[in-house]
This record gives sequence, C-alpha cells and structure tokens, in this order.
Amino acid sequence: MMKSAFWNLWPEIDSRVSAIQVTRQGVFAAAFSCVITALVGILSLIGLSPYNLIDAFVFAVIAWRIYRLSLPWSVIGLAWFLYERIDGVIRGTPKVNALGWLIAAVILLCYVNSIRATWFLRKNKEPQAVPSDQAGISN
Repeated sequence: MMKSAFWNLWPEIDSRVSAIQVTRQGVFAAAFSCVITALVGILSLIGLSPYNLIDAFVFAVIAWRIYRLSLPWSVIGLAWFLYERIDGVIRGTPKVNALGWLIAAVILLCYVNSIRATWFLRKNKEPQAVPSDQAGISN
C-alpha cells in the first residue's frame, strides 16, 4: 500500500504519480486561501472593502491552474500568498495568533511542495507516443 504524499509536509517525489499527488497540496493551499478570503470578503461587505472577493477569485484561478500541473502558477501561488501575508503584517490587519502563523507555515510548505512537484514533472517529461498512422511520415 502506497503511503499518501498529501499529508506529508516534505514528501519524496520520485515518480510522475507521486509528483501529481504532491501538487494537490498546492491545490489545497490555494483552495483553502480562496474559501477563507471569500468568507472574510462576504462577512466584511458591511464595513470593509470587497477587495477580498477579488483576492478569493485570484486564489481560485491559482488552484485551478495548479490542478492543471502548471509550474508558473505554482510559483505565482506562492508569491501571491507571501504578498498577502506581508501586506497583512504591514497593515497590521488582522491580528494573527500563533495558530494562524502555524496554519500559514503549513500553507507555505504546501505551495513549496507544489513547486517541487511541478518542477519534477517539467524536468522528467515522459516521451509522447507517436500515433501509428503517422509513424514514418515526414512533413
């Protein structure tokens, strides 16, 4: 029985299957960020900026693209997440407790693992089979 790489914080990536499984960590991180940001945006429509809903949409796009095994979007996901955390610290909102920082660290690792996995997939592409009806035909 193969051990799940999803719950491992630094999984070994040694095959295409394990790499795809590890990219799901990035999908989870972006989807989690999307849901939390959307909830904050919806709950804050009374007094705060609806910018959070746009931010949630960006995280939804990032999750979708990481799901499609995109290395650039894995990097964009990490950069966007870091930007959001740094912006929050600079603005001083919201105040984050130790649990919040722990969750942020786990999400950060999920994005890093997603980058590792998509890099592995890009570096170790499997050769594509040539259709039998086009074998030996040159243009």
